[in-house]
Amino acid sequence: MRLTRIAATVAGIAAVALTASLAGCSASPSAEDSAVELVIGNQPAASQTAELALFKEQVAAFTKLHPKWKISTSETGWDSQTFQAKLAGGDLPTVIGVPFTEMAGLIKRGQAADITSSLDKAGVKDELNSSMVDLASKSGKTYGIPTSAYALGLAYNRDLFTQAGLDPDNPPTTWDEVRAAAKTITEKTGQPGFSQLTKDNMGGWILTAETYTRGGAMENAEGTKATFDAAPTKDALEYLKDLRWTDDSMGANALVGISDIAQDFAAGHVGMFVIQSDAFGTLTQQLKMAPEAFGFASLPTEKASDDPITLSGGNIEIVNPKASDAQKEAAVDWIKYVYLDKYTDKDNAVKAAEAAAAQGAPVAIPGLSAVSDAKYTQYLDWVSGVNNVPVDNFKPYLDRAAKQTVKAEPVANAQDVYAALDPVVQAVLTDENADIDALLKSAAATVQGKLGR
Repeated sequence: MRLTRIAATVAGIAAVALTASLAGCSASPSAEDSAVELVIGNQPAASQTAELALFKEQVAAFTKLHPKWKISTSETGWDSQTFQAKLAGGDLPTVIGVPFTEMAGLIKRGQAADITSSLDKAGVKDELNSSMVDLASKSGKTYGIPTSAYALGLAYNRDLFTQAGLDPDNPPTTWDEVRAAAKTITEKTGQPGFSQLTKDNMGGWILTAETYTRGGAMENAEGTKATFDAAPTKDALEYLKDLRWTDDSMGANALVGISDIAQDFAAGHVGMFVIQSDAFGTLTQQLKMAPEAFGFASLPTEKASDDPITLSGGNIEIVNPKASDAQKEAAVDWIKYVYLDKYTDKDNAVKAAEAAAAQGAPVAIPGLSAVSDAKYTQYLDWVSGVNNVPVDNFKPYLDRAAKQTVKAEPVANAQDVYAALDPVVQAVLTDENADIDALLKSAAATVQGKLGR
């Protein structure tokens, strides 16, 4: 799940801005170039004007670098209803993006090519975020390249922290500390110290992340059994119950959508909530929150000694399992060129950053990156002179990012899991005597009925 309603507006601006940087991208055609047929999927639809313009510029520039290759494009993207038929019928592009959640199933069914040797030859694997590569790997082999990602963390209003006498440079790192800070914010400022998304499947989405931080899971590894009616999810709900009914630090509204929470947070009416870092873009651009007021930290843990765990989603580029070795190498070259060059070439990074800044788009919002921590830190340093995002406000996240464990969404029926849990979260926040065990057992039975189909 991606918070598209928060991020999409900024994405179009950024796409246009990046087009200007393409002229500076440099690469040399390989001496080994030969007549390779490469079909690139995920071409944006005609209605996506900015994204399509960028895509065409990228394809044209890449084609110029490899004049012997036969390169074509397709609008075919991930669709669980048509993927297998297109693969069987030979209509699947050579390279296509898929959600994180699909990788385990694709690998198990042999529907993604083993690109290990191509990655090694291109020298790409060591540049990537190893936690994310793990999501596309099995038994020492790699079947995809992560290219974009988000990870949930703790967004907090630095101004409210200051008003409450809390240090905005040292936000909570454990759930107990979050509770204490939330109570202080409410007592000192009169504003809810903590808020929780509860509807539109986002209540279950955020509860899943909170379950992960407590060592739990929503399903078994095969996605055949619902497992969230266990201690970690119960603990997460008991925690929310305490904030709401014992501490009175959550406010009385239990039906909270993304528009509600974003507007309240931007206006200084919410101290903390769980979201991904790139919410910064819409909060500051559309809702006019002062950039200096936005703070972001990793998801809290149960104990101070624990390393953070986060729920992540995003895109992984895979290669058609019927591709030849030459096609695999061409596909990896395309992925590297389009998605990774700005992390490995300073000139490309700066030109892209300058173009984005000129369009008024956020240049580099720190968060989970597809590349290694070292490469990402280097990239942030390269663009620091033109970055219009206050990177220091994300330091609490970046300081712990290298030790963060990345977990994907439930592998089967994720949206059904979230939908079943929305009313559970709502019940806990509206009824002080809500029976958490019974609510979770009922929700798990509902999800299990769909997993068993």
